[in-house]
Amino acid sequence: MKYRYVLVAALMAVAPMASAENALDKMSVEQIEEEKAYAAGVQVALWGRPFVDNVHTLAAGLKANAVGLNYFRKFSDLKTAADKFVNTPNNVSIDAYAAADLTSEPVVLSVPVLNEKRWYIVQIGDYFDQVTYNVGGSRGPEPGLFLITGPDYHGMVPAGMKQIKVRTKLAVVANRVFVNGDADLPNARAAQTGFNLLPLSVFQKNGLNFKLPEKTDYERFVFTPMAPEALRLYEQIGFGMRTFLSASDDFSDPDVGAAQQIGLSVAKGFDWQSLDEPTKRGLARAAKAAEAIIADTYANAAETVDGWRYTMGGGRAGFNYAVRAAFAANLTGANVPEEILYPNNRVDDMGAPLTGEHKYVLHFDKDKLPPVSVFWNMSMYDDKEFFIENDFKRYSIGSTTEGLKFDPDGSVTIRVQNERPADTSNWLPAPKGPFNLTMRLYGAQTPILDGSYRLPGVKRVD
Repeated sequence: MKYRYVLVAALMAVAPMASAENALDKMSVEQIEEEKAYAAGVQVALWGRPFVDNVHTLAAGLKANAVGLNYFRKFSDLKTAADKFVNTPNNVSIDAYAAADLTSEPVVLSVPVLNEKRWYIVQIGDYFDQVTYNVGGSRGPEPGLFLITGPDYHGMVPAGMKQIKVRTKLAVVANRVFVNGDADLPNARAAQTGFNLLPLSVFQKNGLNFKLPEKTDYERFVFTPMAPEALRLYEQIGFGMRTFLSASDDFSDPDVGAAQQIGLSVAKGFDWQSLDEPTKRGLARAAKAAEAIIADTYANAAETVDGWRYTMGGGRAGFNYAVRAAFAANLTGANVPEEILYPNNRVDDMGAPLTGEHKYVLHFDKDKLPPVSVFWNMSMYDDKEFFIENDFKRYSIGSTTEGLKFDPDGSVTIRVQNERPADTSNWLPAPKGPFNLTMRLYGAQTPILDGSYRLPGVKRVD
């Protein structure tokens, strides 16, 4: 029924001064077919957009050896992952990334009992770019064995394991372990060794005594375009459907069923050769409209206060396909806000772009530090969202920064500038040119989530 309403709206837009009935009377059969394809195409383009971004991310990550297939690819220093693959990196955790292929069997996640108090999280998500489950995080330690299963698994759950069901045939698994600077690296690395991911059959045979495969199979996840460029979006969605969805979805999932009217299915991907010309014209228009909807949705999906942009829908947009598509296109892999929230800022408190040509301060009054249950940290990035090299070798600053100084009245002032100050305790080095800041709030509390607390603006002081 939802497509009927979209179709009527599209028809009325063609002839705004006439009734829907008159518009239908004046349209040819070919025009009607084109409008039907357009209406269905917009909906499918929004629903399937996460596949487009995630197929690219998966193939690129596997090829760069930044993501492991069924096993963690671990980065045991503070910048390796950033240098190889990950943008908007952080240097307060060492990370491990994997794509769990659940097509033929589940994978086992092993989470250790740590001998020290150390924050960690294992984020498990599907390829709709939605978070399925977080192990650890703000809830505290959750050691044990977890069985991650796909949509076609109907077997037993081995004794002592907790099942985590994922609705796509592949799952995204990311592990982060807190590290408090270079001096803490050995302890963090030791903690990270206890987090493991492996196929169930390997675990049943060898336990955690296993060897990583020498080669990662990434070629089957590489998308090779064949369709005309105007229809390329739907070909990418079709490739994602074949890669990520269960074959049973062709018969049981209403969104997949709706996609079949424009040549998409799990079984065949995108059968564009079978489409008539009116349908192709409608889809070409729909692809452009969907891109405009995604851009507008992302621009309006956040609240901006004093230059800081708060996006609160990460990880669980659910059936709001426009929001889900916007986040997948711009913030792929975002966690839910109560676990990790990333407000970004590109301007000072007067709205001028941030640049190392000026000096800035970020001042927190006493008792006005970010209300988080874990810690907060602010990083600096270039226009491609990578760290900016500096001689001081400081890329972020926050509540865990060694030597961070409080003012006599209990407040904290962070200095953001290119020139090295006499006292570097609270200095975040800036480049000579443009930059942007991202605040990481780990374990954001209610005042942040309900909007009653907002970060202060970045004030220019020169």
